[in-house]
Amino acid sequence: MVKPAKTSLWALAMAIPLLAAGVAAVKPRAQPQSLPDTFWTDRRAAARIEARLTHPEADRYRSRAPAGGCPVPAEPMPLGPLARMEAREDWGGIAAAYALEGEWNQAASFLERLPASPERDSDLAAVALARGDHEHALRLLDAALTAKPGLTQALWNRALVFREMGLTLRASELFEEVARRNEQGWGREAHAQALSLREATLERQRQWKAARDATLALVEDPKAPLPMDAARQLPGAVRGIFYDAVRAAASKERALALLPLAKELDRVQGGSVLTDYVQRVAKRDFSRRADLARQYAETLRAGHAVPEALLNRARASGDDDIYLGALLRGRNGSLTGLQDMVARVSRMGDPWFTYIAERDQARQEVAEGAWWKAEQRLFNALQRCRETTLSVRCLDLERRLTIFYTDQQRLTEAEAHARVLWAGARQLREWETEFNVLEILSHVSRSRNDLGSARAYLEEWAARGATRSCSWPHVQLAHLYSLDLRPDAARRELEAADACADNPMELVFGATVAELSRFGAGPRDAEWLKTVTTKALEGPSVPESDRIYTRYLEGRFLLDQDRARGEALLKQAIKDAEALPRGDVLGRETWALSYSSLAADAGRAGEFPKVVALMAAQLGTPVPSRCALAASVHAERTTLVALGPKGEVKGYYDGSRRESVARADSSRLVPEPLRQTLTGCEHVDVFAWTPLFGRTDLLPPELAWSFRLGRTQGPRPAPASTASRRLVVAGVEAPSLLQLPRLPSWTPEPEPGAAPPDVLSGADATPSRVLERMVDATEIEIHAHGITDPSISGASLVVLSPEVNGRYALTADVVREQKLTGAPTVFLAACSAGRTAAQTTEPFSLPAAFIDSGARAVLASTVDIPETAGRFFDGVRRSIHAGKPAAVALRDERQAWLARDARAVWTRSVLLVERAD
Repeated sequence: MVKPAKTSLWALAMAIPLLAAGVAAVKPRAQPQSLPDTFWTDRRAAARIEARLTHPEADRYRSRAPAGGCPVPAEPMPLGPLARMEAREDWGGIAAAYALEGEWNQAASFLERLPASPERDSDLAAVALARGDHEHALRLLDAALTAKPGLTQALWNRALVFREMGLTLRASELFEEVARRNEQGWGREAHAQALSLREATLERQRQWKAARDATLALVEDPKAPLPMDAARQLPGAVRGIFYDAVRAAASKERALALLPLAKELDRVQGGSVLTDYVQRVAKRDFSRRADLARQYAETLRAGHAVPEALLNRARASGDDDIYLGALLRGRNGSLTGLQDMVARVSRMGDPWFTYIAERDQARQEVAEGAWWKAEQRLFNALQRCRETTLSVRCLDLERRLTIFYTDQQRLTEAEAHARVLWAGARQLREWETEFNVLEILSHVSRSRNDLGSARAYLEEWAARGATRSCSWPHVQLAHLYSLDLRPDAARRELEAADACADNPMELVFGATVAELSRFGAGPRDAEWLKTVTTKALEGPSVPESDRIYTRYLEGRFLLDQDRARGEALLKQAIKDAEALPRGDVLGRETWALSYSSLAADAGRAGEFPKVVALMAAQLGTPVPSRCALAASVHAERTTLVALGPKGEVKGYYDGSRRESVARADSSRLVPEPLRQTLTGCEHVDVFAWTPLFGRTDLLPPELAWSFRLGRTQGPRPAPASTASRRLVVAGVEAPSLLQLPRLPSWTPEPEPGAAPPDVLSGADATPSRVLERMVDATEIEIHAHGITDPSISGASLVVLSPEVNGRYALTADVVREQKLTGAPTVFLAACSAGRTAAQTTEPFSLPAAFIDSGARAVLASTVDIPETAGRFFDGVRRSIHAGKPAAVALRDERQAWLARDARAVWTRSVLLVERAD
């Protein structure tokens, strides 16, 4: 049954004239006026929410006794008070009334009518929290507390967000901060929340540590009691150390003394693997094994790496368990002895080590470049593990998959596995794993440009890990604050890190100091930077890329102090970095950052022709003379230069941006005067580096324009007289593990006078065959699925039919290694195939890779596309054949589709990248 009061108010809200809405946009929040005595009392009494609201009446303390049984619907709110609030445009009051009842959608619709303020952000954060959107809630609350640190409602709500994210120790600290403000009712509840969260969190730590210490004691003391209770409560933590206790047993009697614990672990986790293991060890010849066991125990006690001599003795003795333990402990993260380890694990038949072997084999496959094999191996191992009771081993596989997907920039999958890992670690009370996952979650969030969540995970780490590292979380937080353009907060964290005795003054510390210099140098910045660069260059074998990066840091820092000297250092860094192999990641990053720093500095100085020349040099293209737009954003400093049809120059520089361009609407980035400069151009060439490369809304869709890139390898485009060869890839059979729907078949229509296209489809459309057929093609069409991270521009890959070895993806790095001698025009009719990787220092996407390999032009969508998209790309292709420039053909086909169907807005997200020679 619909509540009449709410229905009536909603109808009234929808009928408010536009003039009133315009007034509300500038009118301050209405002050609450008197309503019937019981209105707010009734609302508070019926409240079902934990979040705090900033409306004074709604924020009076309300105790929340847990209700038993089924929830009883609240009585409809009286229409009269709501109508009176609406008449005086008290949108905040109406929103608060709805929020107290948990009617968040209606509350949000009225909050959005209020002018921006910290109070509005705090209330909208409560809405986001109720919807489970922790990322948005943190962003709103961070903004509210930055603007108004004393806003206790925002602090309370931030504590709730941390609690819901599982960041319970930091949530406890935030609740204690609320409690210290001593508000009536709220202070007492905040203190109770803080105590409860802290005790529950530290109890997990105590249980894990007690289980670990009790099991380790079996190695140290033969008379130590068996941790039978711990085996029942934390079998994973006990089992991991139990193997070492058996290996360290120096006699048959000592080994058999561990049998009851083995049986208990088998009872809890199923099977008889550990019982059989102990009995097998007890039958060994201890006249030979005892000395090995004692030496193994000594290395455990000392915490040293296993000596090579012990490893060799264990291998020769046939005591596979000691050899395996020594091998796993002695590798220090390397994959030494992998095949030997796999063979011995296979003979043992213990699933605990089977999953370790699968994990390490996947690492080896990634190192060899066969990442698709690693993905399949880890995925299958995790599925099998989930069917067992070895939950701790499943967490390790989840961790490896998270790291794998993060490295692949497949951030959606990375975040999904990280969240499962986080929940599992807490449920199993694996305290050490929780620390590791916090670092992973922070890294994934930063890669997604979700800086608020990245900071939240680090804050929880810091709340837990003061005894582990004093400086590490402060340095990482400083870096995140600098990325978020909060220099004061970044500098506070740097000061805190510098005060720590364990501060190693690594390059990330120096990078943060250098970037903060544009906000004004601190009194110790030069000293800090000198210390960082000196330490980085210490030692006999410093990588050349490290040397060049330190030169960049010095140049970037000096650019704001001594411009000429800073420019010279940055130009030298560019020259030196160009001499490094392209695969040197730090060298490539140094090269890109040096160019971007010089472009931003030239823009700040108003030297706009110099900006164009720098952008062209960075992109490897000739310097344009007309009808071009150079666009650069470095550390949120925006530099734009437009060249008109007669070569007229119009420049723009903005160093005041305080919002990440990753979240910004780039359709508003280019000011109107610069757009007017481009009027009269038949088409516009856009010269842009990351993070603007690939943004399809930089210029309006009615303008013909394309991104321009140079290239670093391969031949020039083929002459127009070269015989054409059209390659069409369609009807792909995607691997089942991706669970992708089958795409409709695409049959290319025959063209008069043209040779039949070369079609690859079905099981034949594998990556190796597609790459082979692409080499001399002059036109390439790919109709397939694209995989990317929909939340923040992850680099795409195209899903093809799997090879015999499981490889199925056409990726940017693979395409970049190919040489396309036919200088083809490429049409990627795949969802989001044009997206550029997030958090990279140069364009890394399929279109950029095709250009680098020799393509003349590439068309691809940066969003998901409908099944009819093949006809759109075919229309552009036919227009190009008819003689239209590619940018004009794309613009005309887009306009035609939008004129026929206004829902075809996805066509505005089709980008064109052309090669400039």
